[in-house]
Amino acid sequence: MPRLSPSLFWRARSLSPHGAILLPACRDLSSVRNELRWIREHISSTKSRLPPSFRFFRLCSQRAKGIPLQYVLGNQPFGDLSVLCQRGVLIPRPETESYTLELAGEILTELSSSPSQVSRPSPKLRILDVGTGTGCIALQLLSSFSSHHPLGSPDLDIKIEVHGVDISPKAVHLARRNLRHNVREGNILSSPKRTAQFHLGDIFSPKVEDEVLVMGEWDILVCNPPYISQGSFSQGTARSVRNFEPRLALVPERGDDEVVQWGCMPEDVFYARLLDLSARLAPKRMLFEVAGGGQAVRVVDMFRRDERLVGMYPRVEIWRDHPHAEYESMKIAGRQIPLRGSGGARAVFLCRR
Repeated sequence: MPRLSPSLFWRARSLSPHGAILLPACRDLSSVRNELRWIREHISSTKSRLPPSFRFFRLCSQRAKGIPLQYVLGNQPFGDLSVLCQRGVLIPRPETESYTLELAGEILTELSSSPSQVSRPSPKLRILDVGTGTGCIALQLLSSFSSHHPLGSPDLDIKIEVHGVDISPKAVHLARRNLRHNVREGNILSSPKRTAQFHLGDIFSPKVEDEVLVMGEWDILVCNPPYISQGSFSQGTARSVRNFEPRLALVPERGDDEVVQWGCMPEDVFYARLLDLSARLAPKRMLFEVAGGGQAVRVVDMFRRDERLVGMYPRVEIWRDHPHAEYESMKIAGRQIPLRGSGGARAVFLCRR
């Protein structure tokens, strides 16, 4: 990491007396300026018995230690939501927000144009979010499918049921808090037709698999799993990530037997398990976040080698950081796979239609 020049510290100090102490964590003046503004906005919008000047100093001091701003302020915007954040639970990323909103928009467009497809006696849209963390993906989908949302439609009289699963008790507790928080804030409408539940469980456990299977059919399976290799975590991630965010949510901590069982790289073991589970769950759509193009190719290749899934999911796409409806393609395992949007590869999308 390059050293910061003394003149940069003087310029940061001209923004605020506390600007210079933020500079090592922020690394550039633009970020210092933005974070000073966000800290001030947080203080002005939240109540406290402490004087604003003391709160400002304390928050800047915490951020100066390298603690991510989301942990310092305790929240992060995500689509329509205000997601509460705390140490021990992964911070939501902008790229995750992008593909979540794109997924919601695609499904809403389909339902709005063909409402006759929802023809069951008690029509439902059932969503399973594996490794839910803060619950940001599950809750944003719940919000997007509400009739008050700009993309939503009051004519779609369907029930929305989302279930989040995570191995971390701290994450499950926070996801439940985020549900209550966003209902109070009016970001999610409280309704018997719009429900979310969060469960503690390990998807590698046969018990959890049985419980998920018993729940019935799933329309959407979405997952942002641990996908970073041991080496990349140690050498390629930011110091604030290594020091403060949960390793459990970033690096797959599975045994060698599981890696050998599926014949995959250690960082891909969650995708092997998800694809194996999907062969029995048969959700209508699946969306898995990936670390980049190399991993996206490996996930598509794993899918193409599973005869149970190939005929089930004719539509296979790689979604980029900004997954707007513009396409290129690349050849994987003898098949042209569409690349959707712009930026780096961010997710693998499978659809039964």
